[in-house]
Amino acid sequence: MEKFNKTIAVTAVGLLLALYAGCRAVGPDYTPVQVAVPSAWPGVESSADADMQTVDTEALAQWWTTLEDPVLSSLVERAVSNNKDLKIALTRIRQSRAVLGVAEKQLDPSVTGSAQYSRSQSGTPTSGNQDPALFSTGNDFFDAGFDASWEIDLFGKKHRGIEAAAAELEASEEGYRSVLVSLVSETASNYVRLRTLQKQLEIVQQNLELQEKVLAVLEDQAEAGLITFLRVRQSRYNIESTRARIPGYRISIEETMNTLAILLGEMPGDLQEELSAPSHIPVPGIEIAIGIPADILRRRPDIRNAERVLAAQTARIGVATADLYPTFRLSGFLGMTAASASAFFSDNSPTVSITPFVSVPLFNRDKIRDQIEIQNAIQERALIEYETTVLDAIKEVRDAITAYGEEQKRYRILEEGAFEARSAFDISAERFRIGLIDFLDVLDSQRALLLFEENQVSSRGTITQDLIKLYKALGGGWDPEGI
Repeated sequence: MEKFNKTIAVTAVGLLLALYAGCRAVGPDYTPVQVAVPSAWPGVESSADADMQTVDTEALAQWWTTLEDPVLSSLVERAVSNNKDLKIALTRIRQSRAVLGVAEKQLDPSVTGSAQYSRSQSGTPTSGNQDPALFSTGNDFFDAGFDASWEIDLFGKKHRGIEAAAAELEASEEGYRSVLVSLVSETASNYVRLRTLQKQLEIVQQNLELQEKVLAVLEDQAEAGLITFLRVRQSRYNIESTRARIPGYRISIEETMNTLAILLGEMPGDLQEELSAPSHIPVPGIEIAIGIPADILRRRPDIRNAERVLAAQTARIGVATADLYPTFRLSGFLGMTAASASAFFSDNSPTVSITPFVSVPLFNRDKIRDQIEIQNAIQERALIEYETTVLDAIKEVRDAITAYGEEQKRYRILEEGAFEARSAFDISAERFRIGLIDFLDVLDSQRALLLFEENQVSSRGTITQDLIKLYKALGGGWDPEGI
C-alpha cells in the first residue's frame, strides 16, 4: 500500500511537471512601439550640418561643463549629492527592486517548519485531589516537520508578474534619471537667472549714478538761473523711477538664491555669502551637437520611463488572463510523529504526505474577463501616454532650437541698440551742457540707454537659458553607464 501511494505521488508530480514544460505564459508579449519621428531638426537639414547630427554622449551627460563656470559645476555636483527629490527617487528604485525580488520568489516552493508537543489525560482522579496530574491515564504527542506548498506556474501568471515588476524597476530607474535631468537643468537655470539679475542690478545702479551726476549739473545750472527748476524736478523723478527698480531686483535675487539652496538640499539663506558677489553670466561659446530626432527616444528618460510603464502594463494583461485557467498546487509534509521522546527518532516515526490540488474557475469567469478588460484599457492608455510623451519631446526640442537661434539674433540687435543709445546719451548730454538742446532730449536718451542695457543683459541670460532648455529637451544630464 505504501509503495502504491508513493507511485501515485510520483506520477502526479511527473504529470504536473510535464504540463508545466508544455505550457507558456498567456497574454500578449510586449513588442517595442515604433513611433515615426522627423528625420532632422529644423535648420539642420543640410549635409553641411552633419556634424550637429552626431552627439558626444559623454559631453551631453555633463553638458553644464561646456559653460566653463566652476561655480556652476560645483553647484550641480552638490545638487546631485544632496537634493531631496533625487533621494526620494532612489527610495523608489529600492522599493521596486524589493518588489521584483518578491515576485521572483513566488516561483519557489513555500516551506515552513513546525514543532509541537501536547499531552492529554483522561479517566478519574486516583484520589480526592482534583490535580490533573493525578489522572489515571495520560498520552504524550510529539510532532515536528516541514510543510511545503508549490503553485506550479503553468500559464505564466507568476512569470508575467515578474515581467511587470522588472519593467517597473526599469521605469523607476528612468524616473530617477528624469528627476536628475530636471534637477541639473533647474540648478543651472536658476544660477544663470541669479547672475543675470545681479548684472541687471549693476546696470541700474550704474545708470542711477550717471543720472545723479546729471542732476548735480542741473542743480548748479538752476541755481545760476540758466534753467528752470522744472528740469531739475524732471531729472529727480527720472532718478526715483530708476531707483524704484532696485528693490524688485533684490527681491528676485533673494528668491533665486533660496531656490538654489533648496535644489542643493541646503537651508535657505546658506548661499548668500557664497553667491552674493556678482559674476559674469555663463555664455555658450561652442556649436551645439544636437543629434537627430530618433536619438531622443533613446536619451530622454521620460520617454524611456513611459515605454517601460507600457511594457509593465502589457505584462499585467497576462497576469489577469491567467486567472481564466486552472491553478495547480502541490502540498506536502515531511516530519516525525511519536508518542514519546524516546521513540521520536525511531524508524516508525517519519511521516510523508503529498497532496496535488487543482482549482478551476467556473462561475466567476465574467468577473475575470472584466478584470482583463480593465488591464487592456490601462494598457491602451499607457500606449497613448507614451506616444504623447514622444510628441511633447519633439515639440520641446524644436521650440528650444528656434528660441536659441532667434534669441541670439535678438541679442545682436539689442547690442547694436545699446551702443547707439550710449552714443546718443553722450551726445545729448554734451549738447545740453552747451545749451543746444532741451533737457527732455537728455531725459529720453537716459531712459533709452537704461532700457537697452537692461534688455541686452536679459537677452544674454536668455540665450544661456534657452541652451539649458535645449540640453534638457535632448535628454542631457545623466550618465548612460548606470545609477
